[in-house]
Amino acid sequence: MKILIAEDNATDRLILKKLVEQQGHEVVEAKNGKEAIEKYSSELPGIVLLDVIMPEADGFEVAKFIKLNYDALYTPIIFITSLTETEFLVKCIESGGDDFFTKPFNRIVLQAKIDAFIRAKNLYQTVVKQKQEIELYSEHLVQEQRVAKQIFDNVAHKGALEEAYISYSVSALSIFNGDILLAAKRPLGGVNVLLGDFTGHGLPASIGALPVSDIFYSMTTKGFELFEIISKLNERLHSILPTGFFCCAILAEIDFEQNSLTFWNGGLPDAYLIKRKSGELLELPSSHLPLGIVENDKYDINIDMMAFEDGDSIFIYSDGVIEAEDDRGEMFGRDNLVLALLNGVSEGKSFDSVSQAIKSHSKGSSQGDDITFLEVRNHFEDQTYSPDEVEQVQVKSGPSDSSINLFLGPQSLKSYNPMPMLFDMLMEIGNLRSYRTPLFTILTELYSNSLEHGILKLSSSLKRSADGFAEYYRLREARLDALKDGYVKIAISHADLADGGMLTIHFEDSGEGFDYKSVENIKDDSKLSGRGYPLIYKLADSVVFDNNGSTVTIKFRWYSTGKPQ
Repeated sequence: MKILIAEDNATDRLILKKLVEQQGHEVVEAKNGKEAIEKYSSELPGIVLLDVIMPEADGFEVAKFIKLNYDALYTPIIFITSLTETEFLVKCIESGGDDFFTKPFNRIVLQAKIDAFIRAKNLYQTVVKQKQEIELYSEHLVQEQRVAKQIFDNVAHKGALEEAYISYSVSALSIFNGDILLAAKRPLGGVNVLLGDFTGHGLPASIGALPVSDIFYSMTTKGFELFEIISKLNERLHSILPTGFFCCAILAEIDFEQNSLTFWNGGLPDAYLIKRKSGELLELPSSHLPLGIVENDKYDINIDMMAFEDGDSIFIYSDGVIEAEDDRGEMFGRDNLVLALLNGVSEGKSFDSVSQAIKSHSKGSSQGDDITFLEVRNHFEDQTYSPDEVEQVQVKSGPSDSSINLFLGPQSLKSYNPMPMLFDMLMEIGNLRSYRTPLFTILTELYSNSLEHGILKLSSSLKRSADGFAEYYRLREARLDALKDGYVKIAISHADLADGGMLTIHFEDSGEGFDYKSVENIKDDSKLSGRGYPLIYKLADSVVFDNNGSTVTIKFRWYSTGKPQ
């Protein structure tokens, strides 16, 4: 150890030097306070033996200088003094001293003090080194988490959350959020939303959000039904999440045109349907297990359907909302939530009312959980399609001279939705991706008519109200379960034409057909936001029925420029 001895008395300085050197240490000498400061700054000794009374600058000044300018080095200062008064010793400590060594000098005491401070200094250096390593590791970990979060945010992106009819708030407890909030527009209009709350917090709780986001967005875009999305989510999470980890979730499908809400709650707190006209709040409770706990063959995926009228909105939230605490540890609770919702109903500001109530309640307290909530309001949605509005995308070559033939028997009709597969294949042809909305509409309507009206003999008159929709889909599921015979044949062929191509789409079902003449008579109806054949007449180039309406052939012309020439 390099030790600085600052002593103006030459004899005392020599004695101390010999004692210190006998212990195996290197000595740096200073005969006054000014020299002590200069020698310390140039040599940076490990320990300082410092006389109190010296010329140029006394020991107190030297000690203050060292502690002020070199505090990070931790240099023990042992004052050398013949004074023993309490006030004097206190002043030594206040100026930065760590110990005392009194005259006359005792070799054994001096060695003990130096050895003790060497051990302390070594311990300090070890702690500093470990602290630096921890800081470096922490900085590296935080940087990795930020990069991972950027990737995560790109996968679990906002989707349709920025739409004017959606208000949402996400407040994460850590860099990664254990809550996941997703919204995506459906191909035929309306929107799907998902709010999930994974077990735990931070990165472990967020890992499951990646497959959830991928499944939700891809299946919504491809037109899968809500129960199919839920089934796939549960299957994937059950296969990847360890025991004890799961995802409480709410999924909702909102059809703004039909004023209907399809809803499923697996383990999250009661959501609320806000009826602005009547000022009511209708509870939408959890009636299912969270996602990922049991296998699909033991999983209940029954969904509820209800009216979602003009002025209505749905409010969904994670348990972090009602568990938000104030500075006394009292939770926000359901009663305060309901009160805040009711306060904002009349003016259509329930979301703002809840936001302000949570903020006021939690003021001055630290957040204890991820807090996520959103409101989706009903609004008019114009699904009018015009060729002039076609989005231009890069033209692909794809299977331009190709055909698809598909036969679906009763078992396939019960368990398989062919639309996403057909749609994916067609999107590889030419510029058909630019026409994805009208093409998806045509395929979906043709298949729905063949299955629901041709095979299952359901009446579209039930769809005149949201309650009728619920009954329609209840009958649909019941008749599908009981289906023992019947079929749907699909044949699609494509031919290249100048500046584009022509799709020929042929559907045939084993049903009794229908009065297609009545459909032909209203094919010029200007209301493009309706469902069924009136809309298909607007989108297709030709519609030809056969076999009493159980067979239909559609011609669909597309252009590589995205617009008819």
